[in-house]
Amino acid sequence: PFPPPMRSTPACPWHRTPAFAALVLLVAGTLAYLNSFAGPFVFDDEPSILRNPTIRSLASAWWPPAEGGLTVSGRPVLNFTLAINHALGGEAVGGYHALNLLIHLAGGLTLYGLVRRTLHQPVLAPRFARDADLIALVAAALWLLHPLQTAAVTYVIQRAESLCALFFLLTLYAVARHAAPGAGRRWSVAAGLACLLGMGTKEVMVTAP
Repeated sequence: PFPPPMRSTPACPWHRTPAFAALVLLVAGTLAYLNSFAGPFVFDDEPSILRNPTIRSLASAWWPPAEGGLTVSGRPVLNFTLAINHALGGEAVGGYHALNLLIHLAGGLTLYGLVRRTLHQPVLAPRFARDADLIALVAAALWLLHPLQTAAVTYVIQRAESLCALFFLLTLYAVARHAAPGAGRRWSVAAGLACLLGMGTKEVMVTAP
């Protein structure tokens, strides 16, 4: 007797794949904030960037000014990202806005992955797995494009908010990956590293553990 024919698994429609979702988020986020690149340094940007001598070197950036209550005070990771901008383009404001946007987009992609993976967990999968990609896309898009995010992206020194959010989400995502059956130890290491970097970005990261 011939063996029964094997049933092929139906292919996932292209518009419901993670790659398409990532493309939608990247395009939407870029279009939303692209017109902000010419915005000048304002308010706390001036003491924390223009008058901050520690960002003139990548080495000294790990020791931000401790006096004056600056946004970068006690936040070496934040200060280091500003030093990267300064090394690449000096005080040209466009580069600072570009990195702010990249950080925000990375946060949106991480949130998408976190929501998608959460909805595929055994306790939620029977109800949500079928629509997990769409739900994750909508949730990430709302977070990415919400007007409350505007200052964190367009006000350069408020990179502290978006960068801390990115590390917070990366910590949660790595923990979710580590909890999966057969996950390697690398995900627990990644969670610890993301959490540590977040601590060096903004104090609110203390809530992550």
